[in-house]
Amino acid sequence: MRIAYDNLIFKLQQYGGVSRYFSELIQRTKNHEGVAVRTVDVAKGRLAGLSSSMLDIIFSFGKTQLYHPTYYSDAVKKRQGVKTVITVFDMIHELFLSKNKNFQNDIAVKKKCIQDADHIICISENTRKDLLKIYPVSKEKTSVIYLGVSKVGGKIMPQTGATVQRSFVLFVGARGGYKNFPTLLEAFYRSGIASDSALVCFGGGAFSKEEKLAIEQKGLGANVLQIDGDDQALAEQYMNAGFLVYPSAYEGFGLPVVEAMSLGCPVIASNTSSLPEVAGGAAAMFFPDDPDELASAMRKLMNDPEERSRLRELGLARAREFTWEKTAHQTFELYYSILGG
Repeated sequence: MRIAYDNLIFKLQQYGGVSRYFSELIQRTKNHEGVAVRTVDVAKGRLAGLSSSMLDIIFSFGKTQLYHPTYYSDAVKKRQGVKTVITVFDMIHELFLSKNKNFQNDIAVKKKCIQDADHIICISENTRKDLLKIYPVSKEKTSVIYLGVSKVGGKIMPQTGATVQRSFVLFVGARGGYKNFPTLLEAFYRSGIASDSALVCFGGGAFSKEEKLAIEQKGLGANVLQIDGDDQALAEQYMNAGFLVYPSAYEGFGLPVVEAMSLGCPVIASNTSSLPEVAGGAAAMFFPDDPDELASAMRKLMNDPEERSRLRELGLARAREFTWEKTAHQTFELYYSILGG
């Protein structure tokens, strides 16, 4: 089986769920018996300065059977003798950004990729549901294959430097828009736990002026921190946190939820989109537009070690169901079926 991937996502993002997915998948594909892998250098639909027609020639000359692009681009199109599989991670652009002129071209490119693909992988049932609702795609043209969790080690240690030497609530990733960080900030304030704990935001960049103002207005200046780091640093935050709060109003999957669970970190997550599906009953849930409900959940979890222990054990068991080996195996099976093997 001869498969081609491109490197577009690795040019667009250094760290992220999509690049992690393809890094894990391509690594396992290269090691899979009976599979030959070609990686082509694509820059927004062009092959390293060559025309799109040259990409057709290279695929044909190399006898590529299946092309799995790493992101949406004009390199995705119907090619004689080459099947195309794309992975759709979420419908955020269509649901939240369709009226923003800056994203309309991205949506148009994505739509064409969906139309031209021979098969579409969705990373959750919720993503597939949204895809089928928005685009005229038959369900038979889609499959659901969950993401896995990377095995990143960490050690439990006292928090120093940018964090604090006490229990803390962890938030991971971007904070803007649908990520719903203002609700978490308000809930942290209302919960009354700030006097004995902190809210640590990992990644997402430095606080904006608006975020700093909101933090100061609530008198939380010394209790809300932002830090950055690599995967090892993130693993240590998961292992040291009292619990993770994932308040997002929409996710295609919600990888930090499973990452936290895999490292024994209890989780509170929004009861919306893919998050209940992924959490599988192993997290405390709340409605994303209700800061009082979230405040109550945070207060209970911070003050109830037995509940934290219960969620920790449930989370560890749930996380074991998400492995990159399973993701890769199910993807290989899909490749074979599409090629008629």
